[in-house]
Amino acid sequence: MSIRALPRVFVPGARSDDLIELPQHEVDKLRKVLRLGAGAQIAILPNDGSVIRCEFTGRDAKPIEIEWPSVEPEVRLIIAQALPKGDKLDEIVRACTEIGVSHFILFQSERSIVQWDAKKVQDKSKRLLTIAMEAAEVSFRTKLPTIEYLPTLKIVLEAHPDAVVLSEAEGEGKTLPRRDQMTVVVGPEGGW
Repeated sequence: MSIRALPRVFVPGARSDDLIELPQHEVDKLRKVLRLGAGAQIAILPNDGSVIRCEFTGRDAKPIEIEWPSVEPEVRLIIAQALPKGDKLDEIVRACTEIGVSHFILFQSERSIVQWDAKKVQDKSKRLLTIAMEAAEVSFRTKLPTIEYLPTLKIVLEAHPDAVVLSEAEGEGKTLPRRDQMTVVVGPEGGW
């Protein structure tokens, strides 16, 4: 069976030379949702670009072989996203993960309606990482995107001085230079 057809589970740091312990929520997903039994083949993603073909034991994964598919984008794309209202951020993280975004920077802008305190940053970041993990599994990514929060646009631009800031100004056309890494800054509601 093709490695792409196997159910996939991210287990950061997993090694192909030993039995891989699966998190209980992943065991439950494999057994109860996907209805896999012992002996089924699964793909373990250690978050290093490799895929470990394994035999599911019912609780763990027994490595069979390791592959290094070339599925990650050549350009490391970073999205700096001003906090939008509602659940739009969930969809932004999901869709951008599926197309290959490597890193998300979330920040508060002058026009952001949403306000996050420290607890909200922690809770939302955890939720967004779960969404990113599910999207990466579905789209056969071998590396998870990372997510960070910076308090202001100024700090984002200081950290990424070559960032491209998207604007809704009409008639603006710009050819972007080819780089190994690109940061794109996106506003909240109503542009900048």
